[in-house]
Amino acid sequence: MRSAGHYALGALLVWGSLLPLSFALPQAYANQARTGIDAELLYSHVERLAKTARPAATETEFAAGVYVENALRSYGYETALQPFYYHTYQKPASLSLAIEGWERSWAALPLTFGQNGAQTAELVDAGYGRAADFASGAARGKIAMVKRGEIPFGEKVRQAAAAGAVAVIVWNDREGEWRASLGEPLDMSVPVIGLSREEGQLLRQRALKQPLRATVKVEGGVTRRHTAYNIIATKKPTEAATGQRVLILAHHDSAASSPGANDNASGVAVMLEVARKLSESQLDTEVQLVSFGAVTAGQRGQRAFSESLTEQDRQKIVAAYYVDAVGRSGDVTAFAGRREAVLATGLLAEAGAQQSALEVARAEQQRELAPLTVAGIPAVLVTRQKAAGEADRAGDVPATIEKEQLAEAAQMIFSAVGNITDTATPAYPIRSGQTTGQGEPEEDFQ
Repeated sequence: MRSAGHYALGALLVWGSLLPLSFALPQAYANQARTGIDAELLYSHVERLAKTARPAATETEFAAGVYVENALRSYGYETALQPFYYHTYQKPASLSLAIEGWERSWAALPLTFGQNGAQTAELVDAGYGRAADFASGAARGKIAMVKRGEIPFGEKVRQAAAAGAVAVIVWNDREGEWRASLGEPLDMSVPVIGLSREEGQLLRQRALKQPLRATVKVEGGVTRRHTAYNIIATKKPTEAATGQRVLILAHHDSAASSPGANDNASGVAVMLEVARKLSESQLDTEVQLVSFGAVTAGQRGQRAFSESLTEQDRQKIVAAYYVDAVGRSGDVTAFAGRREAVLATGLLAEAGAQQSALEVARAEQQRELAPLTVAGIPAVLVTRQKAAGEADRAGDVPATIEKEQLAEAAQMIFSAVGNITDTATPAYPIRSGQTTGQGEPEEDFQ
């Protein structure tokens, strides 16, 4: 068994430089890592997964997940389905604001998950829409005007509905465009629209001077509930355990318009091949493989998995490799999302991968890694930079995948993961487990 704390990572790396770690692989293990990868099997995984598009929360996505689970079971892994649920919102076909006696066109904006309906009533100013702002009861039977800020939009609408308001107008407290969202469908709601800062201030000033009757209409908004699944497979240590865990991650869904051979059947294929090779190895570190669903629907799979982890789970993870789009030409590159990911990037560099700042990766790939890094997981994106003239989504078919590129990526990840899990190599320090990463929401919730 390895002795914990054998390496002092802080002394070996200065964050930002991302210099390769100087961990020398045992020679016997390094030789093994370069052999035994089955390029034909890798390509067959891509062919089977990329027969058709696999949009999030569809039958084809679920079928892809079943394929992944069956493969992992055949290699001796304990598997589990992790179902999760999310909602999508189709914007209203029409929404409007009209003020009696005021001939003006208002640029009303939708709020995601807003309720449909039409209400005519007197306007009332309700501050920021907090419980205290509705305490007087003046909003009952009226349309509440609330200012953005202080509390989430969803809470503003809940408070307004609880106070008896029949509709809500949320006006912006700052310049610029916004994509306001209630966050989720509300159990207590009324029709709601948004206004810009300029229009909100104009309307509020008039309403404070004289009574105004307004009509708010929201028509054609549709909320749908979806179910998707992550596939989680685990291989327990075969030798005395270090108490640590390494993750290999990918996603099995694709864009609705794409067979998704490279994005991301290639990543799933590599994950499965590394799993096969590890199943033949003696391990003293737990290996967990996760194939995410609904990544193309806003990184839902990563979020569901990250939220399911306890603090103890997070503390165990010493490295996590997220494999994405590795089936075409270009250097295999490791993008670290957190300071704690230096071990994962360093071992991958020892195996021949390039290292780069996460900001250089494609925007969608940065978003895919974000839920993991925000959760404190030392995750590394393993990918090949998009080449000029690369096939578009519809053209992302198995014929564009290069077997040699798949095999190379699998070899590198197998080597890096094997260095952590092999009984002949030492343990690595348990990290602090801080969860202070920052994520960029695509919508405004407050």
